[in-house]
Amino acid sequence: MQFNSIDIWSLQAVLLDLLVVVVLLVSLKFVKGLLSNVNSQSELVDKNNAAFGISFGGGILALGIVLTGVSSGEFADSLVQEVLSMAVFGVVGLVLILVGRLVQDKLVLRQIDIHGELAKNNVACALVDVGHMVAIGLIIRAAMIWIPTADFSIIPLLLVAFVLSQLVMLLASAYRIKLFKSRNTGHSNCLQSAISEGNAALALRYGAFMVGAALTVTAASHLVVYNPDNQWLSAVFWSGISVVSVLVFALLVLIVRKLVLSGVDVAEEVDREKNTGIAAVEGAIFVAVGAVLTALI
Repeated sequence: MQFNSIDIWSLQAVLLDLLVVVVLLVSLKFVKGLLSNVNSQSELVDKNNAAFGISFGGGILALGIVLTGVSSGEFADSLVQEVLSMAVFGVVGLVLILVGRLVQDKLVLRQIDIHGELAKNNVACALVDVGHMVAIGLIIRAAMIWIPTADFSIIPLLLVAFVLSQLVMLLASAYRIKLFKSRNTGHSNCLQSAISEGNAALALRYGAFMVGAALTVTAASHLVVYNPDNQWLSAVFWSGISVVSVLVFALLVLIVRKLVLSGVDVAEEVDREKNTGIAAVEGAIFVAVGAVLTALI
């Protein structure tokens, strides 16, 4: 059996990158508490706030996903450049995740106070929060891998990818809200109200759909070749194909769900009966379809 060799310089670069990763992950704990205006340690240990913990865990996962994009590719020419690149892009990724989370809270699901609900230990809102952050992380990671260069000049393009992630989630959210309204009548046809009231099954399905849609955007990045001479046009093409891909994704998961859960009234089970088991199956279908599309394309 043969193994890939690694020299001392590369080993040093790997260890330094790991150090930066650890620092960023630890910093998230303090940033999370600061943004939520709470003490993270107290919420996790003293108050046993499961919702805060789930949201915090989702932030760690999202940041980890972004960092896999940062650390992909070749090492920089020097150890200083390597550490600086890892730190800067890691911080940029962290900031974009947090800003994106704020955008989703204030512009997409305007009727839900995510921060306030997390303080109330609303697990449903925590699951939605996780879905948003992981989806943003996946799209930012896709952009970092899609762009073959690793210098700081690509940061504006990462901002474009961030805007793309928000548009995709806006589209996906609008679809889920409209679908929920069509399945339910009367005063109980508001998805945001149902999540605020603690329907964890509904939130699980919603968050998984966001992740699946983000994976579909990653798949779309494989259909567009990045052109350094016309990078903005490349980004526009990626955006357009991403929107089409999400529409195809929504159609595919509808078909697969009907086949896998044939004979099951998902609106009754998830929307009204709060059946977490059915929601978990639906969520797995969403993520699986998105992952398969990414692999196939």
